[in-house]
Amino acid sequence: MKIEWNKVTWYSKLVALALFVALPFVGFWCGIKYGEVKQYSVDSLMFLKNSSSSPAISSGIDPYYKDIGEWQTDGNNAGFSIAYPIDFDTTDNYVAAPTENWREGISGGSGIQFFTLVIPRAFEPQTNFADAKLTVGMSSDAAAVAQCLVPEPSGPPNQLPTSTAIINGTAFTIFHTNDAGAGNFYETTSYRTRHAGQCWAVEYTIHSSQIGNYPVEYQLKPFDEAALHDVLDRIVGTFKFK
Repeated sequence: MKIEWNKVTWYSKLVALALFVALPFVGFWCGIKYGEVKQYSVDSLMFLKNSSSSPAISSGIDPYYKDIGEWQTDGNNAGFSIAYPIDFDTTDNYVAAPTENWREGISGGSGIQFFTLVIPRAFEPQTNFADAKLTVGMSSDAAAVAQCLVPEPSGPPNQLPTSTAIINGTAFTIFHTNDAGAGNFYETTSYRTRHAGQCWAVEYTIHSSQIGNYPVEYQLKPFDEAALHDVLDRIVGTFKFK
């Protein structure tokens, strides 16, 4: 059969019509796929860029978290002040009724938890960091004052050695404890002092999770514990009695 290419036939008209109808859809589909491939490439490059950098302060956590002079200062009538990064969530409880949970851990007696600060998971994203909480509490209870500068008698078994520090002219005893449960870890650092016949506690707890509990596809990294301690200790370092 000889094909006459320059002759218009019924089947050439049919092929032309099919191409006329199909080509816009094919072009639209190709455009979508090109966009998807392009976006995937951009996302992959960004992920590799972020993954290649080390976390926290060493990789350039915003210098703001080191610049205490730029922080918010909490002024109150409770007899102390403390400064903190303004993007952290805080709660003031200066009119709260006394409670046994005036500070973290087992404290004995009742007191008031004046101030609470929370560092969210987003501070160290794509890691096993869960959150951190810093509190300021005070108790005038005789039992709490008596036990203020000694380790918790019924606290976690893995209490670490204590140390001391002078913060804005006030001597503090520092206690460290670690606790764990159900794949979660809790590390508490407690700065305590007796002042005006009261026991004061400025302390923070870092909550993290077992990184092995997450699927490998999550590609989580261990959080930068040193950087987080640095920020929290800087906050504690701004505490002062009025």
